[in-house]
Amino acid sequence: MEEKKSRWNNTHQKNVVLDVYKLIGTGYENVWYTNCHCRYRCFKGARNSKKSYDFIGIEPIFKLLENPLRNIVFIRQFQSTQKTSTFNTILSMINKLGIYKLFKINKSDLTITLIHTGQVIIFRGFDNPYKITSIQAEHGYFTDVYIEEAFEIKSYEEFRVLDASLRGALPKGLFFQFTFLFNAWKETHWLNEVFFKGRLNDDFEKLDDPNTTHMEWIDENYMLPGGYGFGLALHISTYKINEFRDKSVYDVAMAELRKTAIDIYKVEALGMWGGVNGQTYPHFNEDLIQEPPIQSLRYVAIGIDTGYSNGSGKIVYDKNMRLKSATTMQLVGLTYDNSSLYAVDEYFFSNQGKVVPKTAPQIMQEIIETLAEWVHHKYRFILQDTVCVYVDCADLASRQELELLARENGLYNLRFMPSTKISIQTRVDFINLIMAFGECKFSKNCPNLIREIKNSQVGENGEPREDFDDHAINSWEYAWQPIIRYLRRWGSFKER
Repeated sequence: MEEKKSRWNNTHQKNVVLDVYKLIGTGYENVWYTNCHCRYRCFKGARNSKKSYDFIGIEPIFKLLENPLRNIVFIRQFQSTQKTSTFNTILSMINKLGIYKLFKINKSDLTITLIHTGQVIIFRGFDNPYKITSIQAEHGYFTDVYIEEAFEIKSYEEFRVLDASLRGALPKGLFFQFTFLFNAWKETHWLNEVFFKGRLNDDFEKLDDPNTTHMEWIDENYMLPGGYGFGLALHISTYKINEFRDKSVYDVAMAELRKTAIDIYKVEALGMWGGVNGQTYPHFNEDLIQEPPIQSLRYVAIGIDTGYSNGSGKIVYDKNMRLKSATTMQLVGLTYDNSSLYAVDEYFFSNQGKVVPKTAPQIMQEIIETLAEWVHHKYRFILQDTVCVYVDCADLASRQELELLARENGLYNLRFMPSTKISIQTRVDFINLIMAFGECKFSKNCPNLIREIKNSQVGENGEPREDFDDHAINSWEYAWQPIIRYLRRWGSFKER
């Protein structure tokens, strides 16, 4: 350790002195760029394991300051997600370190330039990998590629297009390096098959040991089959690697998670592979099917997914007899003590299998009739005040027509609004968490929502939920997203 300290204790550039150990802590020394020149580095970790902080926020800055020939590319599947993630992470670190005067920041094209050398950090989307391969550095070489949320990259074949673009001779002291950072949501992802499997496998007993902060596997002479350079470094980090965490709070929460939801704990606390059985909601169980205590509900809301079918009446099922198209509505409520979310009731219709399909106006009229029954009779106690109805934000026309029909039918207390946007990953994560604690419940009046929850599968490329047979789920999520902040557990929940 002492030798490593002396190798990269400080970085000096234009009278700026930065102490690496004080910034990054310990646990990543062997895979830090000054100690590891492997072409491929893969960081698989738990939440709050400081890997993004260290390798997105700090290391790229050090690479530029240390060598005037390095240039860096940040990759995410879609460039639109870069500004609020990787770009902002580096900007906040530059400000925190007090070195903002060294850099020119272009927020429109997402470019960070080290002023006195012309070196750059650029941010690109991976929706077309061939666009990235033609990038040339004006000063020096593009030597480093960081792939944040690497699970978004769909296949090894797509990555190889990018991999092939970084090769050739470099001046002494330079080396090419690809860095993957991700949470291990699904074991069957290509990142496991290509890099980890058979080299660094999950070991629950070891990772769960209070004294284990991480596991690693490093071979600087390893040649990946089909790769373009030597060296592979693999790293699994647990939450214990982050010595900057508040142990009195975070460790207690992890201990509670371990007792209540061991499979979520393995992924989120220990950095292990998840999604082994492919279920989106592995914590759903029959005990969660409970009739809602109507008198104890508040913050009620309604969600509508206007997934109209094509009107042809054609039966289109998958092999598991799951529906491709449906129009759905869900009524949800939170308990007065802010402890539980209830799915109260639903409207569900699909034209699939119908000899005479219903038209969109007919379906809308049925929705209004259902709303009238809920407001005036079935749930009069909880729907007498103003109630927000959140309609698929992509369907402005339907929202406007539903509002007009509601007024014509005397439903003046319903306020129709566009659905809010929380990432699907966040929705799935939070619901899994409160399911594990028995705080997400479903009435028997919601049979289609229950069916979809039971059948829902993780996507083939690591997506949290496949985009199929999820219409009731979507309307249910539209309803609870705007009010979920009132739930007690949301306050301690950390989004990905």
